[in-house]
Amino acid sequence: MELVGVRRLVFLLLPAALVLPAAAADKVTVQQLEQAVAAAQAKPDKDAAQEVGGLELTERLTTARLEKLKTILPGEQSRQALLAVADASAFLNLPSADAPPDATPDAATQGHIMSLAADFVMATIPKLPNFLATRTTTRFQDMKLTYVFKEPTFVANQSFQFVDKTSANLLYRDGREVVEIERNKNARGPAPFQAGSSNWGVFGPLLGIVMADVLKGKLGWGHWERGAAGPVAVFRYAVAEGKSNYTVRYCCVMTSDGAMHEFKTVPPYHGEIAVDPKSGTVLRLLVKSDLKPNHEISRADVVVEYGPVDIGGKSYICPARSVSITTARDVVARGIRYTGSIAYYDDIVGTPTVTSINDVVFGSYHQFRSEMRILPMDSSEQDGNKPADAPGNLPKTPPTQ
Repeated sequence: MELVGVRRLVFLLLPAALVLPAAAADKVTVQQLEQAVAAAQAKPDKDAAQEVGGLELTERLTTARLEKLKTILPGEQSRQALLAVADASAFLNLPSADAPPDATPDAATQGHIMSLAADFVMATIPKLPNFLATRTTTRFQDMKLTYVFKEPTFVANQSFQFVDKTSANLLYRDGREVVEIERNKNARGPAPFQAGSSNWGVFGPLLGIVMADVLKGKLGWGHWERGAAGPVAVFRYAVAEGKSNYTVRYCCVMTSDGAMHEFKTVPPYHGEIAVDPKSGTVLRLLVKSDLKPNHEISRADVVVEYGPVDIGGKSYICPARSVSITTARDVVARGIRYTGSIAYYDDIVGTPTVTSINDVVFGSYHQFRSEMRILPMDSSEQDGNKPADAPGNLPKTPPTQ
């Protein structure tokens, strides 16, 4: 009887937990964030994480500044909090100190730079070799989900909370990306389905689609930025509905009968392309979807940063990092049930609007080669008598790294 009384008390408290007000984040500039991180370095990791995680940037924090600030913080929790704050700023303008006041180039120069960029995309994507890479994804969301006596309760519109960190092997072969099942670094076995937008095509198709759409859409000068190797030319673009070939995929939304399904649409969109004005190399691509208000998701934005990597002794421009941010109606349920191949949310607790962040880092690039040997007709290695390590017995999929 006492146990029943406790569980009834839990149920009575759940509605209050669902409507707890969220603490407003303190809005800061990049300089103020750097000062806060410096002040937090001597504190316990948990306290530093709470202080840094309660901040909201009004300017974009570059990857170079982020990596420098990470080294100051005392531990993993505070570094994760800083990463979430930085990712949330990925679509903002840079501080004025990172945007040199150089004169706007004339129309002919702008056209020349974009022509170089178009040539770069057309020349680079077809020449990418078959390769293997690792993809590490760190996820955050602005909803705190907890369980009390196995009962889920949540508070939405919080500072961003760490969800999980997974890694996967990615194979790029013949212009296509193949991703193995992602594995949670803190758990055994394959990870379950992941809510959020699907990262796809960052090794060529995405850049090629956007560039082709941009050349048919609206394009104009944006501004200069300071890059690692000199000034970077940033152009702004807009692709209207009907001319877009960019697909947004999101998992998962709920139908009227509670079934889970992938949301998919081809929306108009706008964004920025950051280009090396000398070579035409695309260094950063920003895509912001213009979703309709009645869509199941209201935001689906992605930014990809590119840089040189060594593959098979040659240098190629490939993705180094991407950040995607989505805002959608989430479903908090006590479980998932299956009817055949269709999944249904079971015993729904609530449907809060949640903003999610996927931070993706690419690394460990190396060339993927297949080999073939021509043997004489009387060789003992033919007709299934190959040695165990013969090339014909190599796995068709890349080994787990």
